[in-house]
Amino acid sequence: SGDDGGTWYIDLKTKGGSAGFGKPPVTADVVMSMSSADFVKMFTGKLKPTLAFMSAKLSVKGDTVLLAMSLEKML
Repeated sequence: SGDDGGTWYIDLKTKGGSAGFGKPPVTADVVMSMSSADFVKMFTGKLKPTLAFMSAKLSVKGDTVLLAMSLEKML
């Protein structure tokens, strides 16, 4: 949400994976929602995912165990 917000996906289900803007090519197991500013902070290492979640800056729907394992690998 916010400036430069939109729907982005990271596909770790298919061989080779993919990432992009718009509707994901496969059904999502996990959906994260957050402001675009907090998203940039999280993926540049300035905001820890756990802190974002605990402070309600990150909303998660779906398999949170899968999300935690995937984020750890990506970050």
